[in-house]
Amino acid sequence: MNDNKSVDRILRILELISKNPNGITLSQISRELGIPKSTAFDFLQALYKADAVYFKDEVSKRYVIGSKIYAIGQAYQKNSSLITVCKPIVKNLGNKYGNLLIVTKRVDNNIVYVHKYENDESKIATFEIGGSISFIHTNSIGKCYLAFDKYFQNYKPTDLELVTPYTIVHKEELEGNLDVAIQKGYTEDFKEEDINFKSLSFPIYNFESRCCGALTYKAPIDFDFSEELISDLIKASKTISNKLGYKKSGGK
Repeated sequence: MNDNKSVDRILRILELISKNPNGITLSQISRELGIPKSTAFDFLQALYKADAVYFKDEVSKRYVIGSKIYAIGQAYQKNSSLITVCKPIVKNLGNKYGNLLIVTKRVDNNIVYVHKYENDESKIATFEIGGSISFIHTNSIGKCYLAFDKYFQNYKPTDLELVTPYTIVHKEELEGNLDVAIQKGYTEDFKEEDINFKSLSFPIYNFESRCCGALTYKAPIDFDFSEELISDLIKASKTISNKLGYKKSGGK
């Protein structure tokens, strides 16, 4: 087998595995990609030894994406065009309004922090770049992806953990909250994850008209989310989207 064909098959295997967060078996990979089982096994063994894949379930032998691929993904996050485009826009907003600006991106099932900006007077950020949000339902960031990222259009929340007395823990209430957000064009949380803070999140779209990130503004609970601030955040998210090649309105 020539090198180009081998590389193509490895990439197809990794792409297929990445689309199956619950894992996928050797037989399924062979069948879906039309690759002989013995050939697929050889590739998977090489990927396994390189920590590019691992078994989510040792009994059923279901493969999932491994730490090596995740690390490569993190390197991409640090150098992606999303961050390049966002940096000056986020900095201008931070200098004008203070507090904390956050940019996130979904990596498979994880919503990852890829950029943040806060001035010297603000000490809000308690996360590391490259880290993931803890809950998807307790903050405007997670709710932004639930509302606008088609990846989550079939998301069925089960146990919604109570983090503060203000956390939404009922499926119907969350769905209603998201419906309102879709109409407004952005999501918000009010003491739902931390009783001392609130936030607003705005979807960022790319040239595929897909929600590829979110712009978030986080502030102390007594800070006024003025109409001017919200307007500037909407404009900023649209500017970022346009610079990423987004040409038409839409979303989830």
